[in-house]
Amino acid sequence: MAWYAPSRRSFLRQSGAVFAGLGATHLKASSVSRDADLVVLNANVHTVDSHQPTAAAFAVKEGRFVVIGSNAEARAWASKRTEIIDARRMTIVPGFIDCHNHSPGETLLYEVVVGNPYEVEFVSIASIIEKLRAKAQQSQPGFWVEGQLFDDTKVKDQRQLNIHDLDQVSTEHPVSVTHRGGHTSFYNSKAFELAAVNKNTHNPFGGTFDRDSSGELTGRVSDNARDVFEKVGKRIEFTPSQQTQRYRDGQSYMSKQFVRYGLTTVHHEEGSLEGLQEIRKRGQLLHRISYEPGPEIDDLIRAGVETGFGDEWIRLGATAEFSIDGSFSERTMALSSPYPGMTPPYQGNITIGQQEVNAWVERGHRGGLQVNPTPTATLPLRCS
Repeated sequence: MAWYAPSRRSFLRQSGAVFAGLGATHLKASSVSRDADLVVLNANVHTVDSHQPTAAAFAVKEGRFVVIGSNAEARAWASKRTEIIDARRMTIVPGFIDCHNHSPGETLLYEVVVGNPYEVEFVSIASIIEKLRAKAQQSQPGFWVEGQLFDDTKVKDQRQLNIHDLDQVSTEHPVSVTHRGGHTSFYNSKAFELAAVNKNTHNPFGGTFDRDSSGELTGRVSDNARDVFEKVGKRIEFTPSQQTQRYRDGQSYMSKQFVRYGLTTVHHEEGSLEGLQEIRKRGQLLHRISYEPGPEIDDLIRAGVETGFGDEWIRLGATAEFSIDGSFSERTMALSSPYPGMTPPYQGNITIGQQEVNAWVERGHRGGLQVNPTPTATLPLRCS
């Protein structure tokens, strides 16, 4: 028998994924041999089951709990091949479910990340400029230099980024930094020049070009106003095979991170079903997925595929978020009264018309898809 006492972090990694759902059907003792894959002893187990709220031990075989109870009951399922863990009174709970996640594995692996998505870490604006400047030095003039996962609440300088900060990165490259909430970005002067946006440019529906007290652009742009920047400048283009590989690498990486933090089921906002199935075939999918489709909704409706289709590892969930306003974490969420302390008065952004929302909801319902109109959006592993 394999017997050891793990560290808290390694114990979470090894047993957290197994403890993903006590609601799963337990195997009957009469139907299987007492040859468990895993036995955990001396634990403080919280089952979230009113009939048996706590336990000291459990045994798992073929991904299912065969017993949850006393040390003696669990040990009875051990054989020579069973892995046995002494939890040393560590608390064990069912795996957490993340109900809204954009799973940015590609961003974390391949892009310039200016904030820490995993830990509460305060960064300086100088460090952000330094990271972006290094990227600019490796890029041809005219190509975008982009930073991701900025968090204005985790900045030592205790202020937002501005156009002058990003002008220090480059005057030859358009530069942007996107907030972790995904609804606001900051741009340098070159970006505004390419987009033909100046201090006299009117705000579009559902977005703002922020200005300071003297009417000058601050560099911060919210929601729909960012669309104009997507049409200018040069960006690196990837072949379909490169895009597929980047997605697979990113999702394989994210699956490890989810399990590391105790997330055993995650609602994926869009992505690639083909790519997710591929990492599953390769044995790299460690968490369960509720897949929330985006652009492929019409194809699913035509094919008669409805919410709930799939199996316990990859199942079709609600549609991907259909954002109707901004983000609370970035103070662009639409409110019934103005945000305090803002001049002129500002109540956030409504980003889409009511008729379009109505049509989209009806289309989803008639197609058998649970709809997901989302008033605010968040990125993984941080609360909005």
